[in-house]
Amino acid sequence: MISLQGVRALVTGAGRGIGRAIAFRLARAGCRVAAADIDESRAQETAARIRDAGGEALGLRADVSLQQDVDRMVAETVHAYAGLDVLVNNAGVSSAAFIEDVRDEDIERVLAVNLVGVIRVTRAAVPHLKKSGRGRIVNISSVEGIRGSGLLPVYSSSKAGVIGVTRANAVELARHGITVNALCPGPIRTDMLEPLFADEHFRQKMLKGIPMRRLGRPEDVAGAVVFFASEESSFITGNVLVIDGGMTVKAL
Repeated sequence: MISLQGVRALVTGAGRGIGRAIAFRLARAGCRVAAADIDESRAQETAARIRDAGGEALGLRADVSLQQDVDRMVAETVHAYAGLDVLVNNAGVSSAAFIEDVRDEDIERVLAVNLVGVIRVTRAAVPHLKKSGRGRIVNISSVEGIRGSGLLPVYSSSKAGVIGVTRANAVELARHGITVNALCPGPIRTDMLEPLFADEHFRQKMLKGIPMRRLGRPEDVAGAVVFFASEESSFITGNVLVIDGGMTVKAL
């Protein structure tokens, strides 16, 4: 098992689903975790569960689309842990509509959280990651940022942007010893998507397109985050790892 004993990590969107699984898995590996979420009660619950399991964590409220929230979140993390080693940009939102029906408010919100939020949080965190001496950034993109999807023009665009930011930052920050990688999950069974997966017809159609014939679990993504946060990945940067049970390979 990879050990991250004493490593200081900040996870956005850690109040549920993939973000919560990432926070739990990092804590289990030994990280001190700042779990941030727009819903403070969910962030506090994640942190409390980590502490109940014997780990070290704090819960923070933050809307990554707001610069003042981002600055406060990073400052509180650094103050609590005297620095920062790992940043996981996981916070995200979605909207579904055909391009002709996309609303301005959906464009603004999805891009503000999924793409601009990643840039803002990274910008605030990088000075501290430089001081760390082993900085790691893991951005959560999506298979939709690679292949695109009908009904998800804004979401797909935002996640494609995350891949672009990942590669650009990987080149820029390499000289500081900071690695920057992206994960692209496919269909992951979380409470956000549970209503869709509860529809048996939709579920079977989805499974038919996945060679492994199962939906992903949040833990499938969390394990990859731990690897990219560790010394085992110290010479890997600018990579985009797809976690989709073979779905995009089948589509090629």
